[in-house]
Amino acid sequence: MQPTPNHLNNPAGKRWYSYLQTARGLVSSYDGQEPFSAFLKKYFAVHKKHGSTDRKQITSLCYGYFRLGLAAQVCSSDECWQVVIFLFGSESAAPFLLPAEWQTSIHLSTEEKLHWVQHWIPQFNAQLIFPLQEHLSPSIDAASFTNSHITQPPVFLRIRPGHQAGVEKKLESAGIGFTNVSPDALAVAHHTPVDRFLELDREVVVQDLSSQQIAGFFDLIQWKENTPRLVWDCCAASGGKSLLAIDRIKNITLTVSDIRPSILANLEKRLSKAGWKNYNKLEVDLTQATPHLPQQQLIICDAPCSGSGTWGRTPENIRFFTESNIRDYTERQRAIVTHILPLVQTGGYLLYITCSVFREENEEMANWLLKEKGMELISQEVIKGYQHQADTMYAALLRKQ
Repeated sequence: MQPTPNHLNNPAGKRWYSYLQTARGLVSSYDGQEPFSAFLKKYFAVHKKHGSTDRKQITSLCYGYFRLGLAAQVCSSDECWQVVIFLFGSESAAPFLLPAEWQTSIHLSTEEKLHWVQHWIPQFNAQLIFPLQEHLSPSIDAASFTNSHITQPPVFLRIRPGHQAGVEKKLESAGIGFTNVSPDALAVAHHTPVDRFLELDREVVVQDLSSQQIAGFFDLIQWKENTPRLVWDCCAASGGKSLLAIDRIKNITLTVSDIRPSILANLEKRLSKAGWKNYNKLEVDLTQATPHLPQQQLIICDAPCSGSGTWGRTPENIRFFTESNIRDYTERQRAIVTHILPLVQTGGYLLYITCSVFREENEEMANWLLKEKGMELISQEVIKGYQHQADTMYAALLRKQ
């Protein structure tokens, strides 16, 4: 996209052209070895000439490029960036960076814009935004799911018990807009600095709406009466499911584990903020070994997965993920499940969870547990977050016979 007189003679035009050139350079040099957010942070730390507005606009353009997924590969570079500006750029950029006919359509809805993009650039195919659609779980609507990647999801907050009124009052006092999604869930704009106004993990937990719905599976469990409820969050990661279990399961005796000591240290801080001290913690590689633990009434296995249901938040992953990665993840998942199943009590439960949309990691894994491991399926669900601007997840509750 070459500079025009509008770029060269107008300060705003020069500024937008500079943003565009910076964004193009960043996405071309990014190799996918770290989250793009970390890559950007390093870049801005070195190039301090960019102010807050500069950083915001450059970031928006970069993520807009990644939101096009593999559809970006069928257009010329200039066409691709026109699409990015049309779909994701500020309206103030349109007079300087878009053809006149595109400028008149800048106010349309996302769906209408996609229609016009395909009219102007016939080779542009919105179905290519999300790859590997032949691997999607059967109940997922491919078109709706794919189109959901065009929009940046909000941040969802789960309000912890007893803090509903206080949280809403604090947000209102701070002038922060929010949407009540459910009695204990709020949505705020993705850039909202909620940690300035709310006590994270004590009052609210930053947790995707679909992840919050995992609590419904706890209600399906037939707990043994008058005994501590032994629960092991075996791939605890940041601890969102652990905090959810603490708030929803009475008389819980919790164990948390992960392979990464830094993650466990962070989880320990989160549990402390939440006011919870009654738990056990261990570092273990569950692909290699079964730890020494008493048998559990419930094992929560939020398995390492492709994360494909969360790529609306991290769209850079679409560009670098390959079909062979699915097989790598399923092999890892089977190894983990094989090592944790001996620690499920007879009559106890395994809650298997992924944030994947691929059937190999989801329904086919549950079928493998039924056929090869003799488990009984209580309930399974693809939690279709794409219908609510949230992540899409899969969960299956199984009982050991």
